[in-house]
Amino acid sequence: MRTTKKTALGVVAAVAALALTACGGSGSSDAADAAKPSDGKKSGASAKPAEKADGTTSETLRAGRPAAEEQELESDKKTGKFTVTGQRVVMGRPEDLKGSEEDEKKYKGKTVAYVYLSARLTGGAAPMKPPMIVTDIGALTEGDQPATRLMVIGSLPGTPSDCRDEDYTKPWNKGEERTLCQPFVVPQGKKVTHITFMRGFSKEPLKWALEK
Repeated sequence: MRTTKKTALGVVAAVAALALTACGGSGSSDAADAAKPSDGKKSGASAKPAEKADGTTSETLRAGRPAAEEQELESDKKTGKFTVTGQRVVMGRPEDLKGSEEDEKKYKGKTVAYVYLSARLTGGAAPMKPPMIVTDIGALTEGDQPATRLMVIGSLPGTPSDCRDEDYTKPWNKGEERTLCQPFVVPQGKKVTHITFMRGFSKEPLKWALEK
């Protein structure tokens, strides 16, 4: 299904950005006001999570460590429980984004990051048709800036050999684990610091810290 020439590219705003905003992330004055106590006194409830020896926090996992909370994902009227793990990021080249003249203008100063996340079907309905897991994958660059999801028809010239399309014709079996890969557009010179996984709009995304 993938091709290597005249690849059609398109970008959409990272879903992680919406989730962070919906959860009262930075820049949300309403969330900040709601957190203030009614008597006007300062509260310690908004203190940052304690930092661990490895530099991560209680709300951030190291890359390669599975999240403790199972994710319920639906497909074809079946619900499965999945354990997800942010794995790694492979950086591409600015040349990977070159296609049409319009693409070259659009992606000037940008490059590609291939984000890997694994998922294991641990419970619920099985076997089941694959749910759309890649749409929940996200990434953050330095300064906690959301990377931009890249929608690709075909493949990019520098796509890693193990970054393949999900086979939506192959059912998931209980206990099966698959590694998923999603490309993102990021600014050149900006390091990808975290992998995220969206949990709807009522919870903050899961977050994995990459090695510095």
